Amino acid sequence: MLDQPFWFFENFGELERGLSATMVTLSMLGMGATLTVRDFANTLFAWKGLVVGLAAQLLLVPAWAGLVMFILGLFPADFGGLSVTGAVGIATGLALIAAMPGGAVSNLVTFMGNGNVALSVSLTAITTFACLIATPIVLASLVMVRVPGDFDIDKSQIMLDIGLFLLAPLLAGMVVRATTTLPQQVFFIKLMVRASLVLLALIIIGSLGAGRLQFAAYGWLGPAIIIVFCLGAVILARLFARACGTAERDAFAIVIEVASRTGCWRF
Repeated sequence: MLDQPFWFFENFGELERGLSATMVTLSMLGMGATLTVRDFANTLFAWKGLVVGLAAQLLLVPAWAGLVMFILGLFPADFGGLSVTGAVGIATGLALIAAMPGGAVSNLVTFMGNGNVALSVSLTAITTFACLIATPIVLASLVMVRVPGDFDIDKSQIMLDIGLFLLAPLLAGMVVRATTTLPQQVFFIKLMVRASLVLLALIIIGSLGAGRLQFAAYGWLGPAIIIVFCLGAVILARLFARACGTAERDAFAIVIEVASRTGCWRF
């Protein structure tokens, strides 16, 4: 019941998908109102950002996860309060994170940080499609086991989600930009982005209250591994983007995409 103080936390599992879908839809509506077709055309013509961003997510992140897993295997049993079972669990979790796409929250963060939103959206869409092939390969490589034959990714659901919650609201936002005045656009963008931030805050609070984050179960080494993995990936992505000579706004978008993929705000 709604009058029960912990109703939201107890039912968060059922509410999470709806909250996430609405949050992404609102944020994409707001960001779409800042973009034009030319922005995406420029991203395609300036292909360096796309190539560097894809390499950072599909090659750099899995390689970094593999290195962290190798180092993790050097620790003695029960070091830092981390049991063998806990170590295996964290290692498997890192492999899963490295294999899966980040999500559309990165687009919102890129927008707020004045990064290249068109590049961010393009990378999110491409890497999500790429996970249909890359995920089984990365899992098999990092976990060092053969992926079961019945392992399957719901391809139709992924494509449906991209269409409904990423592309459709993005196009609708672009239509708003093309058919309204500048003051109306500013009001619309602020309304959509602020509403999406409220929903994002609810998702974070719900995750905490529902007991999704249980760092204490892994001793102090568990959170330390997570922090090192996330920060290391972000630093490597930044250095990689700079070494490749990408523009500053493109580099910011790439770093945020990597941060989202490594779970910097999902743990």
